[in-house]
Amino acid sequence: MSQYLHKGHSAGPQYRPDIDGLRAIAVMAVMFFHAFPAALPGGYVGVDVFFVISGYLITNIILEDHDRGRFSLASFYGRRIRRIFPALALVLLTCLILGWHVLLTNEYAQLGLHVTAGAGFFSNVALWKESGYFDTASQLKPLLHLWSLGIEEQFYIVWPCIIWIVSKLKAQLRFVALWIFGASFAWNVLTLSHDTASAFYLPDGRAWELGVGACLAIFTRKPTDGRLAFLQAHRNGLSVAGLSLLIVAMGFLSEASAFPGAWALLPTLGAAFLIASDGAWINKNLLAGRVLVIIGLISYPLYLWHWPLLSLGRILENGELSLYSRWGLLCLAVLLAALTHLFVERPLRHRGRRVTVTLVIIMAVVAGMGWNVYSRDGLEFRYRKIIELPLQMKRDFTRWEDKGMYPVGVCSPDFVYPGARLCVQSKADTPASTIVFGDSHAFHAYWGIAKAFANDNRVVKLVGRGGCTFALFGGDQDCRQTFDSQLDWIAKNSDVKTVILVHRLVIRDESAIDEKTEYQSRLEAAIAQLTQQGKQVIYYYPVPELGYNPRLCTDKLPWGRKADGSKCNFQLARELGLQRLERELVSDWLKQFPNLQVFDPAPFLCPRGQCLVSREGQVLWMDDNHITETASYMLGEAMARSLQLK
Repeated sequence: MSQYLHKGHSAGPQYRPDIDGLRAIAVMAVMFFHAFPAALPGGYVGVDVFFVISGYLITNIILEDHDRGRFSLASFYGRRIRRIFPALALVLLTCLILGWHVLLTNEYAQLGLHVTAGAGFFSNVALWKESGYFDTASQLKPLLHLWSLGIEEQFYIVWPCIIWIVSKLKAQLRFVALWIFGASFAWNVLTLSHDTASAFYLPDGRAWELGVGACLAIFTRKPTDGRLAFLQAHRNGLSVAGLSLLIVAMGFLSEASAFPGAWALLPTLGAAFLIASDGAWINKNLLAGRVLVIIGLISYPLYLWHWPLLSLGRILENGELSLYSRWGLLCLAVLLAALTHLFVERPLRHRGRRVTVTLVIIMAVVAGMGWNVYSRDGLEFRYRKIIELPLQMKRDFTRWEDKGMYPVGVCSPDFVYPGARLCVQSKADTPASTIVFGDSHAFHAYWGIAKAFANDNRVVKLVGRGGCTFALFGGDQDCRQTFDSQLDWIAKNSDVKTVILVHRLVIRDESAIDEKTEYQSRLEAAIAQLTQQGKQVIYYYPVPELGYNPRLCTDKLPWGRKADGSKCNFQLARELGLQRLERELVSDWLKQFPNLQVFDPAPFLCPRGQCLVSREGQVLWMDDNHITETASYMLGEAMARSLQLK
């Protein structure tokens, strides 16, 4: 994705147009997946194809220079900078400029962080950290796609050093590569079973995909006569197998597939087979075709441009783009990519050290601009004349971790939450008598409950893990272990008298019957375990969810933004319909556990059956599903009164 070899280029092997054609297939697959996911459900594997191509070409370049005795890390990184920085800096700056005009403050602040991460090539790490609770929908992150560039650049930093060390030690590079990338593959498969976000975003579990290309380069650079004869004799078969694997991966994998893991072997081996079958009919007549080669030559800027355009378009249209808009934005991406290639990339690619230093300075400035936007909360002064939010409303829109929860609050040291990165208690150095237990919805309920009990002798403690939906884990073993250990600690703690269970609604319709069975059995077991230990258990119904950015309902909007008034309030009946299965289960639990108490926040958030984003100048939803500090305090008082807890 991030480097090309051209005829006459002295830094590497002979130019192969079929590899540019393979790039074209990869970038078009990613683009069509992003624009029309139902039409090409596995198109995201184009990124994995890019990984293989990058590993193959970079390794060939490094080994070629080693053989000629002229390899230099400074020269290598200089070429990477001149290849990668120009188009990337242009896209990042453009996103900052467009974001200034169209993004709300929280959106612009997040974009600023992503610009800094993109400029520093750690987007994958930043997105991995965001993959838990309070995360923005992925389609509304204009720089989401830079995670793959982060992985590539991290590979480029480490892999040349490993080759250099191996050459100094006179070790066998092929065996070192097999060990490293084999371990990476095994780690990815193991991690995927309990931590999908880490397996997807972090380089330790993704390096093997670039390693497939690297190993291909190592084993085919100077093949023996027998190996060369085998490749030549079977190249047509290899190319057919490779193309077939790509078609299967793009057509039959989907977002629901356990990916990357073993499924990533389909696109990676498919790409490797096609690269290995140099001279095959498919390579010469399909991949090396003029149209695909041209698209391949602009594939890097095309990859950079297409996603910000689609994402910003969705933001302007409040989530969905028309068919014509998607096609129009893809065509615009092609135009911008061609212009970027002709007037930005090519003029700078073969320049000297002065251009390299200048590009580093420019990228550092871009990173600083992004950090300035992030650290100043999205530059709210941009809309001071348009949007004047009351102080409490600004506080309400502040993320919960910024209210003092994350990473650590005040908490007695008798319990460390396994896997959770928070610890909050309403009074220090005093055993907690009341526990609020659950996922990120427990976080927003906690503050109101703690304040409602502030004048009593109750000490309220929060136990939970954001993004770990209460008692429904699927394949997330780490989440399951966290829940079990937390529940066990709560049940055995004699100081705890009351446990309030709070979580986000997850059982929404009859199609979730399997999830309903797991959810019902585990939560019933949890209630039974707590009541058997003499705890008073209170079930806090999931709050109604707005499903919409509440900032779009507060006042005038930035240029180009459209508010849909019908989404800024909704009928309670809609939410009760979504909660039907949940409420049926609770009715059964009340029969099984006579001492179970229930608090329903819906009547207080939605009086007279109408749910409003704000009431009497007070905003009630912080994002599309979490309530604000104001609403939390209101519900905490309501719960204490209705259940006579004060």
